[in-house]
Formats: sequence, C-alpha cells, structure tokens
Amino acid sequence: MKDQLEDLIDAACDLYGNYSIYEVIDLVRSSAIERMMEMYGQEIDMEKVERYFSILDQICEWRDPAPL
Repeated sequence: MKDQLEDLIDAACDLYGNYSIYEVIDLVRSSAIERMMEMYGQEIDMEKVERYFSILDQICEWRDPAPL
C-alpha cells in the first residue's frame, strides 16, 4: 500500500515539481489553483491541473481513509 502512495506522490511531482504538493494539498481547490497560478504563472494548463488534482484527491483518500 505504501508503494501506491509513493507512486501517487511521484505522479503529482512529475506534473508540478517536488514541493507543489505541500503548497496546495490542504487548500480548497479554488485557493490551490490561485496558489498554483502564483507559482507557475497565470496561463497554467487547466487540463494538467485537473490531472494533478485527481492525483491529489487520491493521495488525500489514502491519507484520510473513510471510516468503516
């Protein structure tokens, strides 16, 4: 299971660098997009951002599993 988390983190880092996850993972999506625009410029690729957030959602699910 730990390998899956590492793979997700690697996939997110491949899209936006090593520190980007820690900059935005705990922000609501609109705030995270604002932060990413500050880091990467106003013309970020929204398709790439959506892939990134899909990965972040999976990381959050792994980090905070649903109660049984």
